[in-house]
Amino acid sequence: MRVLDNLEEVGRFKAVGISKRNSILVAAIVVSLGISCWLQGSDAMWRSLWPSAVALAVVLLSRSALVGLLTGAVCGGVLLAGGSVVGVLEQLWSQQFWPIFGSSWKLSAILFTLILGGFVALVEAGGGLQALVRRLLGSGRAPHKRMQLTVFGFGLLVFFDGLANTMLIGRLLRSAADRCGVSREKLAYLADTTGSAVACLAFISTWIAFQLSMIREGFAVAGVEVSAYGYFFKSLTTNYYCWFSLALALVCVWREFNPGSMGAAEAKARRAEVAADVSAERAHVSHWGLAIVPIAVLTLSIPVLTYWIGSESLLPFSLSKFAESYGKAEAYVPQILVASSVLASLVAAGAYGLSRREACDQRLGKSSVATFLGGVREIAGPVLVLIAAWMLGAAISQLGTATWLSEFLQGRLPVALLPAGIFVLGAVISFSTGTSWGTMGVLMPLAIPVIFALSEGSVDLERDRLVIAAIGAVFSGAVFGDHCSPFSDTTIVASIAAGVTPLDHVRTQLPFALLAALVALLVGFVPLGYGLSAWVCLIVGFACLLGLPSVWRGRARISANQ
Repeated sequence: MRVLDNLEEVGRFKAVGISKRNSILVAAIVVSLGISCWLQGSDAMWRSLWPSAVALAVVLLSRSALVGLLTGAVCGGVLLAGGSVVGVLEQLWSQQFWPIFGSSWKLSAILFTLILGGFVALVEAGGGLQALVRRLLGSGRAPHKRMQLTVFGFGLLVFFDGLANTMLIGRLLRSAADRCGVSREKLAYLADTTGSAVACLAFISTWIAFQLSMIREGFAVAGVEVSAYGYFFKSLTTNYYCWFSLALALVCVWREFNPGSMGAAEAKARRAEVAADVSAERAHVSHWGLAIVPIAVLTLSIPVLTYWIGSESLLPFSLSKFAESYGKAEAYVPQILVASSVLASLVAAGAYGLSRREACDQRLGKSSVATFLGGVREIAGPVLVLIAAWMLGAAISQLGTATWLSEFLQGRLPVALLPAGIFVLGAVISFSTGTSWGTMGVLMPLAIPVIFALSEGSVDLERDRLVIAAIGAVFSGAVFGDHCSPFSDTTIVASIAAGVTPLDHVRTQLPFALLAALVALLVGFVPLGYGLSAWVCLIVGFACLLGLPSVWRGRARISANQ
């Protein structure tokens, strides 16, 4: 009886705690809306930053990304529409919500995410994925480390699109990661890190057309005509954050370096490991080819369809022609992603049928459809979070947050520190707005002309070096927000795919992103601005990251002994 009384007491205590937290949350939302009304005629700085600040605060209070993002979006609507309730509702509907479904990119992202959920459900239920994971991991020791290396390797292979990379890897390898004792937070980190960083560095990807157009726009504003592709290739060695974030992810896997909250998540996953030896699994297992074929269809159909649509003639084939096709097919990329996911799902359904061929055809058909729809339903709820993030992003864009931040810092740094300043500014903009492409679109047309203006009188070689550094800094700063902003679509998709909350993903990934950003700033952009070779900065940065776990653990031991 005493035990039951104690349990009832704990239950009442928890109920009171939840009720109190909900009351505080409701009060915070009401106060936020009231302040939004008050800020309508205030300084542009407070107006532009307020929705992001509210969204972040409510996410932390409620531990719900959906509630926080929607609150921020509504506060932005109040700032834009005034105090009228009808005006706010019209702003939210016509300017923030409905345009999502008028954007081919965003609508395709929703469809691609939902279809991919069904695709993965079919691949998992067919049993081929379990056989593939067994084949990849073998039967040696440390399955958690081999699983993480597998995730990292998949991330490098799926280089053509950041969203596809993040969604495919996280959702496809989630159950395998659970069985190998890898936390879902670590899975989300690896999928997210490889997603945007690899797509930003790849010269053939869904990003390349936009990146080239922004470089071209920056030089056009400066009144200079150049080869955008040439400067993109030159800037690869100065895109320090992308290189260092990938290197840090590999070091973390290899040396089992898990700072901050990630350490606790990994320790919990090891304790809750279902089976360290994947071969002990009792689930339905078939031939690994039944998984590899649908996955290959998905990963290969995207570049193949892009080349087919973007090329005037398929033959003769060349890498330069293949790269150019991505620029010409840019407008069709959203449809290509959806078409590829549909094609891959049909192949996955066929593979599922082969694995279950002992069932009768009628039952098999229903089972395939039911399995696919089950995967879609599983992913449908979190897609609402993605829509809420876009609604907030629309408000932030209309308030001119990115433009205000760039104008505020413009002209406040010496020429040598401009690459570092551009990187920091890009990181702030991308984190506060949650959009990497938006950050590139705002910063690139400003950064290149500023370099030309402030380096006037310098020799062409010196100015060219600073321009290349500025391009790399813009790309680096933009990807930083993709990795850790709670408002970023890739952050949300990574958490959806891995099966963790966006808040937990941001909390565990942020230390890694900050470490990579710090090395990129201090070892990369600052010395680069003062004339050090880009290659030397890159090599020294890799060396620093390689030695980071030893330094970190050494400091921890010293602190423990004091």
